Amino acid sequence: MFKNKIFNRVLLAGSFIVTILIIAKLSGVLQYAYVPQAGGEPNIKKNSFVIITNILPYEKFKLLTYNQNSKEFGKGVYVQRLVGIEGDKVKIKNGNLLVNNELVRTGINLKHLYKIDRAFVNDLMLKGMSEKEFYQFDNDYFLTNLSGNELNDNFFYERFINPNPDPEIVKMYHKNWNADNFGPVTIPPGKVFFLGDNRNASLDSRYIGFIDESEIIGRIIYPKN
Repeated sequence: MFKNKIFNRVLLAGSFIVTILIIAKLSGVLQYAYVPQAGGEPNIKKNSFVIITNILPYEKFKLLTYNQNSKEFGKGVYVQRLVGIEGDKVKIKNGNLLVNNELVRTGINLKHLYKIDRAFVNDLMLKGMSEKEFYQFDNDYFLTNLSGNELNDNFFYERFINPNPDPEIVKMYHKNWNADNFGPVTIPPGKVFFLGDNRNASLDSRYIGFIDESEIIGRIIYPKN
């Protein structure tokens, strides 16, 4: 009899929790999304899930999700960092982000493109990186995207800044810009500007343009944001 009472209470509590989660999902208070690409690394891993809420404020430099409805780039839910709102002036100079003429120093761990030597490639592959993540630059050096936590002073590395215009960015903004040297642009009313944390491997506002503020779904609460 006592065991039956405990079982019934556990069942009731479980049903209550499931009901609350269903209501939260339907109302948008809690949602989840699958991230199939590496544009959010190192903070949002490729092939991972994120949990989203629409009740927290949309702060700059936080990870948000939004609907991307471009026919050219494919419709879907994007997970990226909000770096500019209407009226802000956004610029990227030699890979460094400036908003309203001020260098952004958030302490966020980002990925950038680096030129590294063969010994560093071998070390990174031993730690689990795939051969497909390296692009041969010349006989001695390779290019790859690395976060600050992956850099190793025992090997040669240096930031690689692309000197050439990116055709896709030129097509969008009609300027000879690329991912490392972009702007400035002033964000129009009702629009926002997003960047992926994997700065040289992200399909973000540099390529797809400004995003309607109304397309924002919510803020990431897991992983920690």
